[in-house]
Amino acid sequence: MPKIVSRSTPVPPHRPSRQTPPEPPPLVSGRWLLSAFLLTFLAAALCGYATLGLLFYQGQWQLLFHPSRTISGTPLKAGISFDNLEVPIPGSGHSHLNAWWIPAAPASQYATDTVLYLHDAQGSLSDTVPALLTLHSLGINVFAFDYRGFGRSDGRHPTERLATADSVAVWTWLTDTRHILPRNIVLCGDGTGTVFAVHLAARFAPAGVILEDPVPTARQIFLTDARARILPLWLLQKEHLDPAPGLARIHAPLLFLNRSSDATRIRALYNAAPYPKRIYDLHAAPPAAAAETLRRFLDEVLR
Repeated sequence: MPKIVSRSTPVPPHRPSRQTPPEPPPLVSGRWLLSAFLLTFLAAALCGYATLGLLFYQGQWQLLFHPSRTISGTPLKAGISFDNLEVPIPGSGHSHLNAWWIPAAPASQYATDTVLYLHDAQGSLSDTVPALLTLHSLGINVFAFDYRGFGRSDGRHPTERLATADSVAVWTWLTDTRHILPRNIVLCGDGTGTVFAVHLAARFAPAGVILEDPVPTARQIFLTDARARILPLWLLQKEHLDPAPGLARIHAPLLFLNRSSDATRIRALYNAAPYPKRIYDLHAAPPAAAAETLRRFLDEVLR
């Protein structure tokens, strides 16, 4: 059988193929870059605005309350004895409010009556000593306390809600634990304390209410801060500190005391308050005028 010899087709030598060069990447238009920059800037601005709003919502109390933990002075430095007390805060476990009871002399005119003093939103009980001694000199028992976050009272920091609850707790303690009748209690609110005094007077029935140098509302204070003015306060504001709404519900005699050079705020509250009421301007009055004014008021409401 004949042998079959296969012949293969010769393979031509390899020649590199001619490829089309790649097209250059498309250029980014200036309009696209501007849009991307604006979107990035807008997102950053919104994040910053939201962060500012959150910080304000959580920390707005810091614009209104300026507490101190320092107790640098007591009535004892003036030779006046007092009782250092702890008032329990209902519903808060073992938390307490630090309070001072300055008793009147047994034979004094108002030995069975008490002034409940609600101090301003600054400092601590140490800063109230001059006012407490003035009230004590009238021959009446004086009870004052620090809100949560102030002085030696428990709590991390104050808020309007907590300070209002503290005021109610103290009133309840005086009436339920010490068995002092409401008709024997006169409320005295100083500065921010006027807000809490009005709240108590509208809810309970004290013999009288003294409101001294009420401060601007929280909104008015916020609007003095440039950062707060750009925020939607109607949405974020939870502190108000405005005694005006509660004034109409008070049925006790009111005494307004003004020591400031600007009487606009106290005049507005006085005009909104129901009768009986009276107002005294002590800004340029001699020191003895305050004690005499307070004495006349106590004579009227505690007779």
